[in-house]
Amino acid sequence: MARRRLWFPVIAAAAALTVAGVVGTLPARAATTTTVTVGSGSGASLHDDFIGLSFEASILASPALTSGNLAQYMKTLGPGVMRFGGNFVDTTFWTAKGEKAPSWAVTTLTPTDLARLAKLAQATGWKVILGVNLKHPDPARAADEAAHAKAALGGSLMAIEIGNEPNYYPNYTPAKLWSDYQRYRAAINKSAPGVGLVAPETGSAPKAVTFLQDFAKREQGHVDLAALTTHFYPACARSGPVSIADLLSSGFHDKIRTRGQILVDAAKPLKIPPIMDEANSVSCEGQDGTSDVYASALWAVDDELLIASLGIRGEYFHSAIARCGAPKPLYKAYTPFCAPTDADAAKGLLRAQPEYYGLLMLQQIGTGTFVPVTSSDTDTLRTYAVRNGTRLRLVLDNLRSSGNRTVTVHLGGSFTQGNLLRLTGPALTAKTGISLGGATVAADGTFPGTAKTTISVSGSTLTLTLPAGTATLVTLNP
Repeated sequence: MARRRLWFPVIAAAAALTVAGVVGTLPARAATTTTVTVGSGSGASLHDDFIGLSFEASILASPALTSGNLAQYMKTLGPGVMRFGGNFVDTTFWTAKGEKAPSWAVTTLTPTDLARLAKLAQATGWKVILGVNLKHPDPARAADEAAHAKAALGGSLMAIEIGNEPNYYPNYTPAKLWSDYQRYRAAINKSAPGVGLVAPETGSAPKAVTFLQDFAKREQGHVDLAALTTHFYPACARSGPVSIADLLSSGFHDKIRTRGQILVDAAKPLKIPPIMDEANSVSCEGQDGTSDVYASALWAVDDELLIASLGIRGEYFHSAIARCGAPKPLYKAYTPFCAPTDADAAKGLLRAQPEYYGLLMLQQIGTGTFVPVTSSDTDTLRTYAVRNGTRLRLVLDNLRSSGNRTVTVHLGGSFTQGNLLRLTGPALTAKTGISLGGATVAADGTFPGTAKTTISVSGSTLTLTLPAGTATLVTLNP
């Protein structure tokens, strides 16, 4: 298999884990040896607040935002950004005067809801990107919402976003988006001076690339854009079933890489960070049996590290506060957490879904700079390396459904101390029994910490056995 040069972390594992009975997954193979080489030089940075969560703006009106354990689930992931937008942002009606909502409105938002959001921001320490309605254009109303958000959130308000995926608006063009954006920009800058803006919030469809690139080209010379943003899901559930094999395939991986690079290239001339502020495995509310099983945790590890290694400043997984398995679109199969019952959902009492463990593993990596890696198998082993000072961390994401894999890692330097922790699950199709470093997320959203296994390392080569269906984080010090 051809070797590809990649900017990633590297991982490894030791003890055996059997992942059996997985239907529609990557083929089982006999034990093989894979060679991984850590190169010299450095790439993009992995920041401590790279992780984020995206929500439909309508959830801002729900007491469940702060009445349950959402804040703790966010705190467990470390610093981050919460973004409120989605399709429902264009069905929200903002009023600070108690006005009657128009017939198109699904949710009315008021200063009380922004006070609730401020409470969540204070409890978590997370920054906020707040969406305003563009599909039913009203720049003055959006500016009033931005001004109230600035007053309520203060330094927690990272930016305002305008609309959601305008490439899907009927009879809408890139030129119309730019024209509308200027009216919103002027109104918001006047009512809420100093508040950043992010744009253009384009979607996953190929047409969205034209909107993104056109907006970025027109934006050159402006100074109030905090980030260039887009959304991406590698597939849509309405277009046909998406299998676990699809999710973990090189094809999906390459789609994500391609769209991510387009975003990076568009942002570079603007000298502002690119952010993928809505993303997940399968759009159109996710694919049952794919987006909500252990395979999604392994996918999340690869996806987040791939996006970060490209130089994208943050990626925010779209999420929901709803009963697990509730009717869509309220429930989304890809959400990192959901509520066991309707009563729990009303109270905001959530439990971790498999994908949450993928985010939690990323949090364990910490900060650093990506180091180039080559691998003899990039189809079923995704490898990344992150250096921080003299410490090297490797992530090895073994996507095979069965059969151990031996990995020989050429470290590019000499190390004397090492340990590893592993993300595991009973099967790629499992919804429970998932752990990170032998530990599970508690019902209240806390995580007790991981059990790290000391490994013997001496010199510049490391050999490990990777059980099937595991992701391993290796930490090495000189």
